Amino acid sequence: MAAGRSVSSASYTAAISATVNNTLTDASAASVSISGTYKKTLKDGNEVDQITRAWQSVGRKLASAATEVIDLNTMSNLDIGAGAGKDGLGQDLAFEEIVAILIVQSGPATAAGRLEIEPDSSNGWNPIGTHTVANTGALRLNGGLLKFQPHESGFDVSSTSKRIKFTANGGAIEYDIYVLGRTDDDVSSSSSSSSSSSSSSSSSVSSSSSSSSSSSSNSSSSSSSSSSSSNSSSSSSSSSSSSTLSSSSSSTLSSSSSSSNSSSSSSSS
Repeated sequence: MAAGRSVSSASYTAAISATVNNTLTDASAASVSISGTYKKTLKDGNEVDQITRAWQSVGRKLASAATEVIDLNTMSNLDIGAGAGKDGLGQDLAFEEIVAILIVQSGPATAAGRLEIEPDSSNGWNPIGTHTVANTGALRLNGGLLKFQPHESGFDVSSTSKRIKFTANGGAIEYDIYVLGRTDDDVSSSSSSSSSSSSSSSSSVSSSSSSSSSSSSNSSSSSSSSSSSSNSSSSSSSSSSSSTLSSSSSSTLSSSSSSSNSSSSSSSS
């Protein structure tokens, strides 16, 4: 492990809310609200509710019918600017456990294509699940998929279960991906608060949209969207009551982390 490597300010949040309204015959209104927020703050380390790795890549482009495979174990085919298989600080990235992963079909604004996400046919990473046009699980514009597993085992990544395939079906698309995880060889070197001498790099996502989206996940999935709808209906039959249904809902996916290396160089571990 590289001296001084640590991760701080890591968390993920999933939230949803809606209000259902009903207008009665005397014009009075009744409403009921639902809301749920799940947030987990993560510390530096390899135990439950801890991570040692953080990575993101925003605006990844796929031409229509094109595919891309991401190898979570080595990340060797990916370079976000600090070297293949490196994080934003140039440190070795390899994941052995995934704690949280967020994928959003983010554009372009006129995108008609859908993003398919599935285990690759070679050493596929099964925890991601299969989300394709064929099974109606592919992500349209602003659709998102969030899975998290803060248990000390996380979602396992191994030499035979590590590759995710992304396909643009029906048109060119762009997507963003954010990953928080661990490498078993690491030993926690600090608490979640960073040292004043550390250089830091941070990544965050907070996405929302007023367009509707479709998402599916066998563990937890969410769409970075917020929608409001109202339906007002009146019956001309024996009942003279009027009913109004108005619901507003929002789903927010956020994941943020900061990684630092207090050594003077940005060499990889």
